[in-house]
Amino acid sequence: MTPQQFVMILQEHESWLTKGRGGVRANLARQNLTGFSLEGARLRGAKMSGCDLTRAILQRTDLSEADLFCAILDGVDAKSCNLENADLRGANIRNVNLTGANLRGADFRGGTLMFGSDDEDGERESPTKNERGANLSNSAMANANLAGATLSGANLSGVNLRNANLEGADMKGCILSDTDFTGANLQDVQLQGAVINNTVFKHANLSGANIDGCDMATANLTGANMVRSEDTLPSDIRDMLNNHYVWIREDGRLGDRAVLVGTDLSHIDLSGVNLSGADLHTSTLSGANLSETLLVMSDLAKCNLEGADLTKAVLEGVNLSNASLVGANLQKANISPVNLKDSKGRPTGRLWPANLSGAKLNGADLRGADLRGANLSHCDLTGAQLKGANLAGANLTDTVVDPAQLETALNNEAAAV
Repeated sequence: MTPQQFVMILQEHESWLTKGRGGVRANLARQNLTGFSLEGARLRGAKMSGCDLTRAILQRTDLSEADLFCAILDGVDAKSCNLENADLRGANIRNVNLTGANLRGADFRGGTLMFGSDDEDGERESPTKNERGANLSNSAMANANLAGATLSGANLSGVNLRNANLEGADMKGCILSDTDFTGANLQDVQLQGAVINNTVFKHANLSGANIDGCDMATANLTGANMVRSEDTLPSDIRDMLNNHYVWIREDGRLGDRAVLVGTDLSHIDLSGVNLSGADLHTSTLSGANLSETLLVMSDLAKCNLEGADLTKAVLEGVNLSNASLVGANLQKANISPVNLKDSKGRPTGRLWPANLSGAKLNGADLRGADLRGANLSHCDLTGAQLKGANLAGANLTDTVVDPAQLETALNNEAAAV
């Protein structure tokens, strides 16, 4: 296609957009537009399936609702391009600059384009396909708007998505190796089965995100907001929690105690929920929001509570032996003994202390926490903040703690051997 032919098509399309006389919708399917400058062009709704736009200039181009099915956009400069609701299924979009682009509602799923006729040079080409999902690897997409986009199966490895808006996007099965989501909005995003490998989520908003089937072990989650609601849990776990709430409300006459041994509850939001008496030992609650949650006499032995928010949680008589609370926030948490009662609800005068023996509390925030009588033997309190913590009667036998830390406690009359 000559530049003159392209300009004519562009003029006719603009007339079509304004419903002017002589207007014709642009049909650029399978055309070779390598290196063409479409800067600022109005191509909304254009037919461009299979079009080769390698290294084209698409700055501020309006391609909203355009058909770019299986198009080749490798190396394109698409800064501030409008691709809202564009069909990009099966497209190759490698090493593209989409900084500040509008990709709201765009479709990046897989696709195969079967050519049924010869191309403009009289040659028949093989099918163009990318069945798994669009390939956007190593592209620059900082500040891009991808809210509600369909990206399932797309290859986003090495992509810069800093401060991008991906709220509500479908990213199931995406390849996210070395992808940078620093500061990005990933609220309510669907990430089931995504490949997480050295992925950066620093200060990203992942509230409500569905991460089922994702291995976050290598992810950088520094400062990330990653709580998820109960609705994201499997139905059997939701039912168990609901039965536990009934069990609490009916004093054990109805419902059932929650037994969630070894369950993955990472980043769950259970703030203010009553889980007293629940059996959660060996479960994963890393990054969970348990602020003001009631966990009286609950079993959390060997649980992973790293980075969890337990601010003002009620942990009276809790079992946290050998649990990992590294970096957890326990400000003003109540970890004091329980005054045991008999079958008729009358106090027996016997106290049941909280058990934190062998727990890892490295870097935990225990400022203002009530730890009266708690068993802290063999705990590691390295770097923990204890200012204003009440340690009266606490057992500190073989506890790893700096005397300077204890000096900041509200009451350091703890038992030590």
